[in-house]
Amino acid sequence: MSAAVGTGRMAVIGMFDGVHTGHRYLLGELKRYASLSGLSPLAITFSNHPLELVAPEKAPRILTPTEEKIRLINEENVECMAITFDRQLRETPTADFLRMLHDRLGVEALLMGYNNRFGYNAPKDFEEYRLLGENCGVEIVPAKEYAPEGTGISSTRIRTLLTQGNVEEAARLLGRPYSLVGTVESGKQLGRSLGFPTANLRLADQRQLVPMAGVYATTALGHPAMTNIGTRPTVDTAGTTTIETHIIGCNKDLYGSRLTVDFRHRIRPERRFNSLEELAAQLRADRTAALAGF
Repeated sequence: MSAAVGTGRMAVIGMFDGVHTGHRYLLGELKRYASLSGLSPLAITFSNHPLELVAPEKAPRILTPTEEKIRLINEENVECMAITFDRQLRETPTADFLRMLHDRLGVEALLMGYNNRFGYNAPKDFEEYRLLGENCGVEIVPAKEYAPEGTGISSTRIRTLLTQGNVEEAARLLGRPYSLVGTVESGKQLGRSLGFPTANLRLADQRQLVPMAGVYATTALGHPAMTNIGTRPTVDTAGTTTIETHIIGCNKDLYGSRLTVDFRHRIRPERRFNSLEELAAQLRADRTAALAGF
C-alpha cells in the first residue's frame, strides 16, 4: 500500500450490526493500514438497514441501535459516521460515491471487507473497484475474510442464535453479552407484590431483536438480574410481549431512566403456573439460578 500524507482518512463501509468479533477484526485491520499510511481510520455505517428501503418485508431485526453501534465502534478507537440509506444513496453509482468520499470526507483509501459491495450497479470484482477508486483518488485495499473456526462470523448467524435463546453462543460471537437497551416504564407492579419488583423495559429502538421468550440470567446496573421475555400467561391474557427485569439487590426507583440489560444464559422457557404461590416459588428458584456463577 502506498504511503499517504496529510490529514486524510482511510474508511471502511458496512452495516456493522452487532459490532461482532468479525467486525472488530475488520476495524483492527483498518487501524493497521491507516497507521501505515498516516491516515485517520473512519467507519461509515448506516442508521437503517438497506433492506428497510429495498425490501422492507425482508429487513432483519437489528442487533444494535445506531447510538450503541457508534459507541462500540468508537471504543475501538475508530471514528464512526452513520448515514441514512435513502433512495438517493441507493441510486448513487459506485464511482460517484467514491468521489464523494474523497472530496467531502477526505477519504484517500478504502478498506473493502470480504464480499463487500456498494454503489448502484456495483462492480462484481475487486479489480473494477480498484480502477474506479484510482480514477477518484481513492486507493482500494482488500481485507481478508475473518473465519477463525473455518466459518465466517455474521450478524445473520447471531440473530439465529438469539431467536433460539442461545445467548451464550451469541455472546461468544459478539465478544460480549447481547444487550437490550431502553427506558424503564411503569407496569402493573405484580412482581413487587410477589417480592420480585421488575423494571419493564421499553426498547430504545423498536427494531431491535428480542431473544426467544423465556427467563434469562442477566446483569443490569452492575447487579445480577433475571429477565422474563414473554406474555406472562399466569397473570395476563392480553398476549402482549413484555421485557421485565428483576435486578437482584437493587432498590432504586428506575422509572423513566435508561437501562441496559446484558444476557448471560437462558434459565427456562416461559410457562403458565396454576397459582401466584406456584409462580413465586419458581421465581425464587430462578433467582438462585441467576445468582449462580455471577
